[in-house]
Amino acid sequence: MHRARVESPERHVFRHHIGPPHQFTGELICWKCTASVVAVRAHTNKGAPVQAQYRLKGKTEHDADCPLNPTLVSHHIAHGSHGLAEVDEKGILRLNLPEDISHVPTTVPDEEVIAQDVVRHSVTTVRPLLPPAVNSAVKIAQLLMAHDFDRDLVKRFKVRPHGGGLIPWGRFCYGPTAESYAELFQRCRRSEVFTYPIAVLGTVQRVNHDRQGRPYIALALNVPAAGGAFHVAVRSEHPTLIEPLAPGTHVLAVGAGWEVFNGGHLPQLRMWADEHWQLAYWTTDEDQATLPRCPPPVTAAQHAHAQAEARRRRTARQSAPPATPPAAPRPPAPIPSNQPPAETNAAKPPSPEPHPSTELRPPAQEAPAAGMNEPATTDAPAAAPDADPAPAGQPAAGVPPRPEQPPAPPADAGPEQPWQGPPLPPFPPPGPGEDGRRGALRRWLKRARRRA
Repeated sequence: MHRARVESPERHVFRHHIGPPHQFTGELICWKCTASVVAVRAHTNKGAPVQAQYRLKGKTEHDADCPLNPTLVSHHIAHGSHGLAEVDEKGILRLNLPEDISHVPTTVPDEEVIAQDVVRHSVTTVRPLLPPAVNSAVKIAQLLMAHDFDRDLVKRFKVRPHGGGLIPWGRFCYGPTAESYAELFQRCRRSEVFTYPIAVLGTVQRVNHDRQGRPYIALALNVPAAGGAFHVAVRSEHPTLIEPLAPGTHVLAVGAGWEVFNGGHLPQLRMWADEHWQLAYWTTDEDQATLPRCPPPVTAAQHAHAQAEARRRRTARQSAPPATPPAAPRPPAPIPSNQPPAETNAAKPPSPEPHPSTELRPPAQEAPAAGMNEPATTDAPAAAPDADPAPAGQPAAGVPPRPEQPPAPPADAGPEQPWQGPPLPPFPPPGPGEDGRRGALRRWLKRARRRA
């Protein structure tokens, strides 16, 4: 309970009086009867924060006529349920869900005296009318909230889906604890098919807007679960269903379309509300609770507009060109094997082939013809840089032409020992395979023996 009384001297105390520096000098009793209560400080219950409140002391029961007596409240809920709820001799209330949960009868039963008492569980008829099944669920949820969802009290409420058997209250209404939200989240993630409407109880944490500017509410944020946290949200194609809901408002959302959406930063356990009776809301403070109500009904024009917008977005997605990835850069054109690229010839001059001396001339090579004014050994450059080159002549058949530039002298050639030309052919590069160097050495020795 959110309030109590100090018996002597009699005065009312509220939840903000619990804990230091406030101290209670007298015995605490219920603010509606003489039942003894105790103060409970704020704490967490299964991961959900619980506000400070007053509870019955031990096995104490409320007075029979106390409006906070669960047995009395259960009978009044059954009386106003249009035959959907019944209470047995043990005080267990069974709520029978009809086939059409949105049905609202034409006649409304007269409210009893308890409805005039402003307590947290009191529910009167407020237009637009809530369906009896939803109205009864709201009364039960408010009673459990007033008693901090006491486990023994929760066991006194059962639900029978249409055509099914009895289920615990926690299998029909989820929240506001993190453990309860996580249970529904796992059921939706396993793609379970709900054969009856599911109710989710929570308090609006914030109001957001999507990309189309439509508002939606978050009933819980960063709820821990196996595999990561998630949010609990309620969305709608009709902004008029969400606009009355502000942060701090208590909401009971009813529907069979709960699902897990994985498109955001965190997964969302969400429901799309399409009718006004799917959202019952109310507010509370220290002194009183507002009467639960629902948003205004959705008009036929709103339904038509929402359907047209859905078709427009669907057509836009289908007609939009597919997103193509950027084209990969083209590979360079292949270079013909018989014609090297021009830039290679310009950047790197061809290296002159080695010119064999007279001692290393192949045996099949003939001697230069008579009358040639340049012997075969004159292909080597002169010893001194200022010496004039021999007049150019036509080489004999089989002798390669003289290079345009003489080969560069070795790095270790100094002025004391002038370079005398290439002594031997350059050592060939190793061929492929493990025995490349040895094969190259054998070929080089063979050519040297032929010229010896």
